[in-house]
Amino acid sequence: LYRLDAPVPLSQSLPMLERMGVKVMDERPSEIVRQDGSVVWLHDFGLSFSAAETLNIHDIQPLFHDTFRRVWSGEVENDDFNRLVLLAGLSWREVSVLRAYAKHMRQAAFTFSQAYMEQALACYPQLMRQLYALFRARFDPALEADREAHCKDITAQIEASLNTVANLDEDRILRQFLAVLKAMVRTSAFQPDAAAHAFKLLPRELSLLPEPRPMFEIFVYSPRFE
Repeated sequence: LYRLDAPVPLSQSLPMLERMGVKVMDERPSEIVRQDGSVVWLHDFGLSFSAAETLNIHDIQPLFHDTFRRVWSGEVENDDFNRLVLLAGLSWREVSVLRAYAKHMRQAAFTFSQAYMEQALACYPQLMRQLYALFRARFDPALEADREAHCKDITAQIEASLNTVANLDEDRILRQFLAVLKAMVRTSAFQPDAAAHAFKLLPRELSLLPEPRPMFEIFVYSPRFE
């Protein structure tokens, strides 16, 4: 990690890294003085990850770097949803879609805390990839495949994965994520470089929501909103 002029405080960097699912084993700072007299600090972190042998480092490296940079700048929230970058191979933008579902569920007074939902999602990385794949199949304007058939296939895969979830609380959380996705009819999530998302939903499709349910709801998620 490089920084101009001043070192990075460990109290700032370590929580960000650890909430991305790694353990920081050691850190070696170096001060580099350039010819013009300015100083660059180089922080060399030793990181440990429980499933390191499953990672394709060439694929995951840019996703990890980009997510950390955006957490650092405040574009992305510093929470345990960011573990899905390493666990599920999702980008910061893809993770932010799943985070937005959870924010909607919390606003609707869902029983479980955000921390518990983060923990549940981290246990099922393949299912998280499938949920985002369904979101993309439904709404990505660049998709050229038969959208209806593609969504049907992915939904069948998700249902099969859900049938393997033994914990009842986790099953309820994951099925609610799917329900929110199915209730969506429009999104702004594919706008270029969007850190905020707007979702248009059909509240009548969500039993979680209290009566009276309006015909439509526009839910906006953004770190700045939060």
